[in-house]
Amino acid sequence: MTEDEALHVELVRAIELEDRESSLLTPEDRVQAEAHARSASAAVKGRRAADAFIAARADFASARLATRHPGIARLLRRSRWPRWVGVALPLLALIAGFVANEFGTGKRLDLLAVPLLGTIAWNLVIYVWLLLTLVGRRGREASTPFYPGLLRVRGFGRGNAEQGTSLQRAGSAFERRWAASSAPLTGARIEGTMHLGAALFACGLIGGIYLRALVIEYRAGWESTFLGPHAVQALLSTVLGPASAVTGVSMPSTAGVAAMRWTGPDTGGVNAAPWILLYTATVFGLVILPRLLLGAWQGARALRLAHRFPVAGREDFYIRRLLRSVGSTPAIARITPYAYRPGDETRRRLSQALRGALGDAADVRFDEPIDYGEEDAWLARYGGGPEEDYHILLFTLSATPEEENHGALAAALAGRIASGKSGTMLAAIIDETPYRAHFAGQAGLDERVAGRLGEWRKTLAAARIVPFGLDLSRDVDRDLAQRLESGLMPDGAMRG
Repeated sequence: MTEDEALHVELVRAIELEDRESSLLTPEDRVQAEAHARSASAAVKGRRAADAFIAARADFASARLATRHPGIARLLRRSRWPRWVGVALPLLALIAGFVANEFGTGKRLDLLAVPLLGTIAWNLVIYVWLLLTLVGRRGREASTPFYPGLLRVRGFGRGNAEQGTSLQRAGSAFERRWAASSAPLTGARIEGTMHLGAALFACGLIGGIYLRALVIEYRAGWESTFLGPHAVQALLSTVLGPASAVTGVSMPSTAGVAAMRWTGPDTGGVNAAPWILLYTATVFGLVILPRLLLGAWQGARALRLAHRFPVAGREDFYIRRLLRSVGSTPAIARITPYAYRPGDETRRRLSQALRGALGDAADVRFDEPIDYGEEDAWLARYGGGPEEDYHILLFTLSATPEEENHGALAAALAGRIASGKSGTMLAAIIDETPYRAHFAGQAGLDERVAGRLGEWRKTLAAARIVPFGLDLSRDVDRDLAQRLESGLMPDGAMRG
């Protein structure tokens, strides 16, 4: 997607995952957004059709949100790259270069002055650092931000939304995700701006010298407390030797360098024209040209990223839910019973409930039940697929939850899914049917069920699963399907 499309998708994603009550983006808003997206993407064919649908839906929804909540509009503006930075900073660097050409005093051009040698030395240090950074990144994520402290959008919660509300939580979640996903693009822009600024600073430095040299005669010389003619001649030959070979301007001998030493206000120094030429060629070859090339490379990289912004695909649960709404990818739910063998009627009703929650086209698959104590053997041969939207552990409320068995299985499976980065949502359903049938007619049954579900929550908490209790003794209605869909999205599970 483009950067702007991805920005809206990430914002609406954060809103929808936090707005469980649909108070920020109402069901009517979502229906209208999907209708608009279908119309806008109708002419798009192939793999791009799904991207166009998601982008158009997010654009409509974000516009609706921004009209209702001014803080959203401010957040979107602040999240975009300030284009003026790419112009203002290089211009300031150019001006700083002109100002920095005051070398020494009066008409002197100090050949050892910091602005000239310091600029060259600093840029050489930067090149070495860039090379070491490039080598250090090899084998790791190439998107590591160059200036990570500048990439985080901050402060949405202060003055934009009441603390603790869905809007504030969504804004904070969006800031974190956008800072991470836009880090490569923002880093490329910052690096390109810095390279261009360094090149223009050097241009200003040389330009300032030439501008003053038109109206005054620079005298080139040197003075030093610690360096003698031999050391100065060696230093200047090392720095300016390549430029001397290219321009044909010869370097003086040690005696010539010694004669240029300033020993008093009016002694020493020579006409600076040859030295200005040598320094110009050196600065151009070591600073201006490399920095312009680096800046152009980063600019091209930023342009490519801005027009082909990396976004989540089917591995992201939220994206899969959107794709299901256009029928391009039905939900896949894998159910693994543990220490419980559900009957055919239980399987039928559970499948019915899941299709009511996930769509009629949902593909519900049952594994062979795992016997008590066989969880390690099952984990050893476990193979999850990236196509699975849900992996649901099915327990019975009649069983007593045990951390070393039920909890260990859930935690181990959660670790496998997380390491595979498939985007599969791990959930747990507790079948209340056998327990309710056994204690039917007894007083306080609902309270006893609630108490046992509390024990299951404690046992599965280490796996970050909030189990959903389900009574499959009756057919599934719309209310149960909606509660089941909400139960399959436990708090925090979708915010990674």
